[in-house]
Amino acid sequence: MKRRTTVIGKNLYLVEGAFRWGLYDLEKEIAIVIDRQSGELLNEIANIEVSGDQKRRFLQQYASAVWDESRALKITKRLFEAEIIPAPEKIPMDLLWLEITDDCNEKCIHCYVGSERTLERKRFMPLGLAKKIIRQGRKTEFRKLQFTGGEPLLHPHFFEMVAFAREINYPEIEVYTNLTIVTESELKRLKTLDVMIATSLLGPSATIHDVCTRTPGSFSRWYNNMKRLRSLGVPYRIGVVRMRQNEETMSEIEKFLRKEGFLAVNEPFKPDDIRLTANMTNNADLSPLGTFSNDNNPWLTVNPTFFHRARHYNPCWRGELAVATDGNVYPCVFSRKLVIGNLGNETLSNVLKRLREKYWVITLDRVEKCRDCELRYACMDCRALSFNTSGDLYGPPTRCNYNPYH
Repeated sequence: MKRRTTVIGKNLYLVEGAFRWGLYDLEKEIAIVIDRQSGELLNEIANIEVSGDQKRRFLQQYASAVWDESRALKITKRLFEAEIIPAPEKIPMDLLWLEITDDCNEKCIHCYVGSERTLERKRFMPLGLAKKIIRQGRKTEFRKLQFTGGEPLLHPHFFEMVAFAREINYPEIEVYTNLTIVTESELKRLKTLDVMIATSLLGPSATIHDVCTRTPGSFSRWYNNMKRLRSLGVPYRIGVVRMRQNEETMSEIEKFLRKEGFLAVNEPFKPDDIRLTANMTNNADLSPLGTFSNDNNPWLTVNPTFFHRARHYNPCWRGELAVATDGNVYPCVFSRKLVIGNLGNETLSNVLKRLREKYWVITLDRVEKCRDCELRYACMDCRALSFNTSGDLYGPPTRCNYNPYH
């Protein structure tokens, strides 16, 4: 049984849970958890065919406690006003991951590819296949193309691939690199190609970072190249992977990034918790993400776009896919156990059809426990994390300790 979602005013929605209701104010971009009785009352009044003024008078006269709470939230003027619910949008093609090699000069303990410098781990995507995928991705109107690995700069045709993507006018091109082997001249070339750099930091110093990469000197090289690319004006973003080996240093990493100016004062610090199990990690026992509350919880996203998309599509997978060096396609780079197809012997359009029909439509209404949660349309779901740890495509989030049943 799908639980109810009700419009109760201008940019105001009620979402039913097993024990409570969620009141979403999409104008103020907040979600409030309310008790079952108040939610049922607002739901019933919203569905009565009388004017908004009559509904507000009824609420004020016969349910003063709920009315007073509405006044405290400053929503009474919009309460029971008409709201046009947008139709489901066409899924935008957001991100194409292109994993051009699994070779790497580092041996990160969290790597989802398991990049070891062995004979088995030195595969490179053929240039012809890469160009075919890049071309088909642009034809399908993917907004962003990310070159990743392994370490993508180890590919002998790396710059030829990037130049080709720029030539056919991808709106955004990103390179995910560990920033340890790139030269200053290569950074200048990437700037000329209008490429954004993405990279990872695993510790606030070599003491932690080099342990996680299992590569002595990696922190020093990363730090020096970060300063170079910043001075050159190359756009960048930094990901921080949270795992048992560095969990206690998250605050130190944030302080380091802000002190060095790598993270702006107003830019949020959001560590990546996706990689629970990988090459040499088993982080299923990481401390929980935190208990959801009525406060502005950092793990919730409340805005009109996210809310309406989450009602129809998976908030993370939709509009994304990853292609490995052998042409295998996954819903994302973390979903290594879910092979959707292979672009060496079929077209991207055929693979996209399967993704649209089975994977991109996995909303939290179809996920165990989440379907009973009143906050399900504000939560960033990670199906890869759930599937990798439980083997169940519709299993509950591994990292959530919120209980919607009491």
